[in-house]
Amino acid sequence: MKTLSISEAKRSLGAVADQALNGEKIVIIRKSRLLTLQEYEPVESIPQRPPGYFNDVYTKAEIKELNRLASRSAKRPVR
Repeated sequence: MKTLSISEAKRSLGAVADQALNGEKIVIIRKSRLLTLQEYEPVESIPQRPPGYFNDVYTKAEIKELNRLASRSAKRPVR
């Protein structure tokens, strides 16, 4: 694990970033607080549901009742 001050990291940011991308753990100290520099690994996106995916979940009567209750709710959506 490599530890650097913020000024040291600024001077050689490219080299420090390359080391982090190669898997080395980098800790940067700023005002006695510790930061880590590491490669970002994006999370897998949630797949979109095809149209009609939830059609068989509620009956038309249940939808009507839920919409009626929602329209009388005290919380109004912000527009």
